[in-house]
Amino acid sequence: MDNMTTQLVTAVAASSDKGLEEGRQYLFSLQVSQEGIIRVITTDDIEVYYGSVHDFLVSWQKISSLGWANDKETFQKMLQELKGGQ
Repeated sequence: MDNMTTQLVTAVAASSDKGLEEGRQYLFSLQVSQEGIIRVITTDDIEVYYGSVHDFLVSWQKISSLGWANDKETFQKMLQELKGGQ
């Protein structure tokens, strides 16, 4: 998943699977590979993969984008600023 745009997202887990807790709101990075595989890594280090956009969308509720970055440094800075503002 190199050279991919990373989206910073907040969403509520729709089910308790893959280490997630149903009804809990998560802050996570979202990346999509050229093959269409979606990778989610929450701020508490839960890593989840989805084979399609449909699988991702039915797994989350109240999905909101908080921004995006084209490199790891920009993403880390954006995440740190967001955490510092909470």
